[in-house]
Amino acid sequence: MIKQVKKIVTSPAFIIAGAMLCTTVAEAGSLGTTGGGTGGAVFKPFFDFMYDASTGYLGRGLALTGGIIGLGIGAMSGKIQVALLGIPLALFGIFGPLIADSFFTSALIF
Repeated sequence: MIKQVKKIVTSPAFIIAGAMLCTTVAEAGSLGTTGGGTGGAVFKPFFDFMYDASTGYLGRGLALTGGIIGLGIGAMSGKIQVALLGIPLALFGIFGPLIADSFFTSALIF
């Protein structure tokens, strides 16, 4: 039993998980009560970047590229299912960020 515990505790995955847990606790403690609570001003630059990337030319380009790749693979393999998978992928990539934004910015609060 002790050998099994020693083997688990000394495994690299356990050590990395422990280090990540310590880092997370230290980071959460350094934010204090103003940074991680209600305002979320710390994450606003990240949110702005991700929203601009997904709704701008980058997101639309990735969506259309995924759709074209799906259609191409479907045409080469002769399977219609793969080709039809590329179309919803492209539509979700284009309209998905706008739908998600409307969920989070709606005024309906129950």
